[in-house]
Amino acid sequence: MPVFFGLSGLNADLTILRSPDLALLAVGLIAIASIGKFLGAFIGGTIGGLSRAESLALGCGMNARGSTEVIVATLGLSTGLLSQNLFTLIVTMAIVTTTAMPSMLRWALKRLPLRKKERLRLKREELDAKGFVTNLERLLVAADDSANGRFAAQLAGIVAGSAGKPTTILDLAAKTKKNSEKTKGSAATARQSASAKSDGKRSEAAVKRAAEATHSLETQLDEEKPGQVDVITRRPAEGPEAVADEASKGYDLLVVGIADTRDAKGGFSEDLSVITRGFEGPLAVVDTRSRRHEPVKDRHGRVLIPVNGTDVSRRAVEVGLTLARASDANVTALYVTRAAASPATSSPRRLVMRRNELGVLKDIAALAERYDVPLRNTTRADMAPDEAILREAGRGYDLVVLGVSRRPGDMLFFGNTAAAVLERSPTSILFVAS
Repeated sequence: MPVFFGLSGLNADLTILRSPDLALLAVGLIAIASIGKFLGAFIGGTIGGLSRAESLALGCGMNARGSTEVIVATLGLSTGLLSQNLFTLIVTMAIVTTTAMPSMLRWALKRLPLRKKERLRLKREELDAKGFVTNLERLLVAADDSANGRFAAQLAGIVAGSAGKPTTILDLAAKTKKNSEKTKGSAATARQSASAKSDGKRSEAAVKRAAEATHSLETQLDEEKPGQVDVITRRPAEGPEAVADEASKGYDLLVVGIADTRDAKGGFSEDLSVITRGFEGPLAVVDTRSRRHEPVKDRHGRVLIPVNGTDVSRRAVEVGLTLARASDANVTALYVTRAAASPATSSPRRLVMRRNELGVLKDIAALAERYDVPLRNTTRADMAPDEAILREAGRGYDLVVLGVSRRPGDMLFFGNTAAAVLERSPTSILFVAS
């Protein structure tokens, strides 16, 4: 195509415009073409129900020419139906109208106020451009048949269903049952194998069911539709160690849900550390506590999301809002500061702290509006972050979504605040790490 238009340009001889008669003919051709197409678009827009300002912008935008006219003119020149001079005049008309269109359209759009729907679309596009959930492409789920595994499958389905993200499930139930059945004979082994296949199908069905119950995150509300997702289930023979091999194939988020999330000391278990060790991207680690081991299915639940303005905190907010959106849950954003402003803190310093707090909460409110989730804000600045989170979590929440950062080491560790919440929280927890 560039070669074609380049050759068309070489065939045009603009020196003919030195002739007053041909220059006047060119002006007339441009005027007739512009008036005809502009009026056609303007009248058509008016008949179609657009306002005058919208029809004006439509006419300005449609007035540009290029490909069609140049192609037809080139064919006419090659067959002898058009002279060299007339071909040049048509190319000149195409160049002038195409060059003038951007300025005319900008002028027309300044007179056209944005509709509420269009403002919402632009705002959503801006948030989605720098969002976390909206820019995920492929998900990896490492789960067994425990309550944590079922919750992880649902979480993956909800996130995947928001934009049709392909999901791979690593079914760890087979390895777990194999270890527990080693000494029980061939009959038990056969039962274990059949049960493992059934568990894998249940996880796959749970992901698809959660995706179908989730409406896609579209920039236009009327374009939202039930989510659909492609799911592949694999059963690694090596157990947790096999996750590293699969994770190297390019996934954007690893969701982990296994029965033994914690060890006897209250930290993360060795199996969980092995699973996550080979994955350097964002993680979502599930640790359910209540008997209602599938909190995202409870309609009108309550979700607590601690925030502090960091990137990891914002990512956790997006994941939490995605869950809340799918389950019609109410979300509370808990703003946690490292230390309260003491009496000795200067007034300018207090003003800066307050401004930062308002900025964070404003950003979270914009995200909640994007996900169409009701949001309540609360602030804690008079205690340590872990104490603030635990105290607020004890007020009847179904889930705490905590944004954390991974720390170096062989064992999975998200810092002291996350460790305290993991050890002492009575509420189910979802750690979102990056």
